[in-house]
Amino acid sequence: MADETLSEVASLLEQTLKVHRSVKKAILSTKEGVVVASVSREGDMDPRMLATVSAALVWGSMSTLNQLDESGPSYLVHTTGIERILVIVQPHYQLVVVLSRADDAGLNLEPLVTSFQSIATHMELVMSSTHTFGKQTILGSIVESIPEVSQAILLTCEGLPLGSVGFENETEVAGLVGALFANGLTYSDSTESITVESNGLKLIITRVDESRLLAVVCRGPRSSEIAQKVRRVLDGAM
Repeated sequence: MADETLSEVASLLEQTLKVHRSVKKAILSTKEGVVVASVSREGDMDPRMLATVSAALVWGSMSTLNQLDESGPSYLVHTTGIERILVIVQPHYQLVVVLSRADDAGLNLEPLVTSFQSIATHMELVMSSTHTFGKQTILGSIVESIPEVSQAILLTCEGLPLGSVGFENETEVAGLVGALFANGLTYSDSTESITVESNGLKLIITRVDESRLLAVVCRGPRSSEIAQKVRRVLDGAM
């Protein structure tokens, strides 16, 4: 079932490349920036960083729109000197499409958004049709498996939030956690984790992968035991 699902997703991603000649890359990823599948005309793409950055942009956009009393974004457009990155937002996944500005000849992107949204919706349905690719996230897995954890945040290594549980000020917390871990990286690029201890509280900041960090607050006399459980859940999720 998993192979069939990924095969269908790959086929849909190939359709994305056919929408317009300027489309160079397409990535399906989770809301936390985990790559499910990707395609590229050029064959030299590492999709992980783009997926993580896009997830952070979606999270930041949602937070900004909430401050403006608006609902979440349906899509984002990130424009650089050479590319436009379109992010189609779905309930559990996001489609990231990279278009070359050298090949768009003044292309008006808006009429194409509907085509990309249709493909993204189809992929969301395909992914939801099998339990192999559930909607569970890293944060969800930790909170479900370890009820003692009431606060956790997933973020980029630059300190941009990707998701949080139990924090009202996740943007500020993510910035502080990112800065703290960056100090460790100043000493060694191979820094894997930083643990901060106080009376009855343990703050664990650990590297999830090359572009993401996880911070978990463990409270109470069993904080060390809880921290070990977090590590086991995280190892299983990876």
